[in-house]
Amino acid sequence: MVDEKATEDKQMNAIQNSLFLDATPQPMPETPNTPNLAIKEKLQSTIAVRGEFQLPCMPTMLEQYVKLVRGLLKVLGQKPTQTEMQALERQLSKKLAEGFDRSPHAYLTLTYQLARPALGLTGGIAFSIVVNTDPTEAQPSFSEAKSSRFGRYPDAMAMAIAAELGDALQVPVLDIGAGIGRNSLPLAKRGHPVEAIASNPLVGKQLTELAHSRGLAVKVLANDVLDRAALSMTYRLAIASEVLPHLRGSDRVEQFFRQTSSVLQPGGVLLVAAFLAKGDYQPDAKVRELSEALGCYLLTRQELKEAIASLPLQLIGNESVVSYESQHLPSEAWPPSDNFLNWATGRELFPTLTNPPVELRWLQFRRV
Repeated sequence: MVDEKATEDKQMNAIQNSLFLDATPQPMPETPNTPNLAIKEKLQSTIAVRGEFQLPCMPTMLEQYVKLVRGLLKVLGQKPTQTEMQALERQLSKKLAEGFDRSPHAYLTLTYQLARPALGLTGGIAFSIVVNTDPTEAQPSFSEAKSSRFGRYPDAMAMAIAAELGDALQVPVLDIGAGIGRNSLPLAKRGHPVEAIASNPLVGKQLTELAHSRGLAVKVLANDVLDRAALSMTYRLAIASEVLPHLRGSDRVEQFFRQTSSVLQPGGVLLVAAFLAKGDYQPDAKVRELSEALGCYLLTRQELKEAIASLPLQLIGNESVVSYESQHLPSEAWPPSDNFLNWATGRELFPTLTNPPVELRWLQFRRV
């Protein structure tokens, strides 16, 4: 039989439930009682098993995950009923949805062990399902998406645009998702008035300390990247190198463009890095979910067009980030990080393709 059992919540950001699958093998057909059959039954009752799977919380992967569990049970000689498997599938579906809704970096820990240890495999299998949403607990390939892919050098494109806009003192800059200031600090050193948005308070504190130690006037705003309540001026340049790849959903993208356009001066420039689909490629739901998990949320060209359709923004530049930065960064700064090339070229999302259908692009917009 199948039922849920609440277990101790060991993490602030975890949802933990246990589900018991009493997949007791069906009674053996009547056959002559032989020593070999007796030994086989005894072995089944003495074997102990325990293990776990760590699975990305992608709701579109439910069918594959159910097949994985079925395969495991078959190997273990279990014969669950259709009702039991349907209950397990419902539980998996519920937890996948909960985890993905909380964070694209969430993952399931599916633990299996003997339901009745004294009976060995003949007593069935118990499953424990944990949804982890703490990024420090995530698998390496997913936790990497939370760190900077751009390394520690300033973006060559951002520095070039800032220089083209004229006298630094007359070009105030907003650095959105500033991190520890790899763009903010060099721009302030050039003389630009800089305000930096750092939604993580610890990162914001570190940036403030770095700016102070170098005598640079960088105002750090510890607020949400899309909340402009604390912004004190309008800007000639707004930079968002590492924001769009981590957004989720068209509403958030549209909100980002709406908020940033509202704080740009007429003629001001917005520079963003975004993953764009090539040509008319249309990603399916599975690709979209994985792109969020890997920190490369992607847009089709039509979706980008719709996101800015009602805004006073004109697209004036669209260039490959890899192409531009590789040509303009110092040789010692290229590539910016170990995984930058795979990520920016789309090969982290499509590792087996020589020409992935998405790539990271520098997009420049002018406020009209």
